[in-house]
Amino acid sequence: MILINIASTSGGTGRTSVACALANQLKALGRPVVLLQADPSNNLGVTLGMTETHAVGLAQKMIHSQDLAECMYTTPQGLQVLPFGKSTHVEQLVLNRLLMEQPHRLRELFQDSSIDDASIVVVDLPRWPSAWCKAFFDLGDLNLLTLVPDLHSMHGIDALLPELLTARGASYFLMNRFDSTKVLHLDVWTLGKVKLSHRLLPFYLHEDQSLPESQAAGVELTQYAPSAQLTEDLNKLALWIDGEIQ
Repeated sequence: MILINIASTSGGTGRTSVACALANQLKALGRPVVLLQADPSNNLGVTLGMTETHAVGLAQKMIHSQDLAECMYTTPQGLQVLPFGKSTHVEQLVLNRLLMEQPHRLRELFQDSSIDDASIVVVDLPRWPSAWCKAFFDLGDLNLLTLVPDLHSMHGIDALLPELLTARGASYFLMNRFDSTKVLHLDVWTLGKVKLSHRLLPFYLHEDQSLPESQAAGVELTQYAPSAQLTEDLNKLALWIDGEIQ
């Protein structure tokens, strides 16, 4: 089993959209994939084009030991999904304490027979810092941090870099919503290469209106806009990851 964590240090970097699109692209390459949301926002269903938010998910498994198979669902495209599930503020505090005091509970999740041993698990994490990020960084095989081309996004990574050095898996940064016609975007790209060196992936995801349009239509991006630049970008990302985890 391979765990790929998608995280960021600021909101609005598209980590949930990237996680969903990447999971679908890896599945298209023939990989068995599970998309897992470890973010209390519980918005995977909306991003996947679903009309409802699933009430049962990771939170119920962790707190109430609910059967994992009952917490998962399969999309019309055949993608296995474990949503976060609805949770109160008190339940979120309980979960944070569980992660800190009983980290084995999370490891045991991936020993459940409902998740195939050969699966790639793509994890949509909340904004760092959080107990969920810390727990999954300790377990993950690959950490992918999404950025957008603005200075706020770049400055936010300074405090994260030391933690990534202690993470179990390799860590890389991905620039999202990039427009090469904008001077600011090019300047931030140059700054990123200086600051992050090889940790900044040498390609980026273009800003593309086809993504929100596909989500509004409830259709997976590669089906909605197979020839879009962003579809090509995501395929390149999936092929890179597929090569990294061979």
